[in-house]
This record gives sequence, C-alpha cells and structure tokens, in this order.
Amino acid sequence: MAGARAQPLSVDLVSVFFVAAGLIAAGAFAAAWRRDLTAALAGIPLMFAGAGVALVGIGRFAAAGGPHLFGQTLAVLLAVAAVALVALGLGVSGREGSR
Repeated sequence: MAGARAQPLSVDLVSVFFVAAGLIAAGAFAAAWRRDLTAALAGIPLMFAGAGVALVGIGRFAAAGGPHLFGQTLAVLLAVAAVALVALGLGVSGREGSR
C-alpha cells in the first residue's frame, strides 16, 4: 500500500445524533443517580452539551452551501446557560455547607 491515499473522514448526521444522545443519556444518568441537589446539578451541563452537539450537527447538515452559524450560535447560548447553572450549583452548595 505504498501509493494508497488517505480518505478524508466524513461524519454523517446519524453519527452526530449518536454522540449527542450519549451525552444526554450520561447527563440524565448522572442527574438521576445522585441523591443531593448539588451533585445532581452536575449532570445537567452534560445534557446541555449533548443538545449543543445536536444543534451544531443540524445546523451543519441543514445549511447546504450556506453559513453554518445558527447551530453554533445556539450551542454557545447553551454553553453560557450551562456555566450559569454550574455557578448556581456552586452557590447552593456554598450555602448548604455554611449551615
């Protein structure tokens, strides 16, 4: 195989959805498995990340030849919401620790 050329990797929408579903399932499992509220809040950003991956994939495959910014914009907004949720969880855990 001295003259074989490497084929570029191509990802289809089904693969993107499998990754997104895995992230959402892992986040739901983490949120449901924990007993206290602060640990359960740790799984929700994983679910937001899965939704962001799905939105970017949909934006990539839906806009044939056009800009792919719609899915990326929504994914950034989900990331900001996830950071706000983590800050809320840290605030709640800080208040519970002082009692």
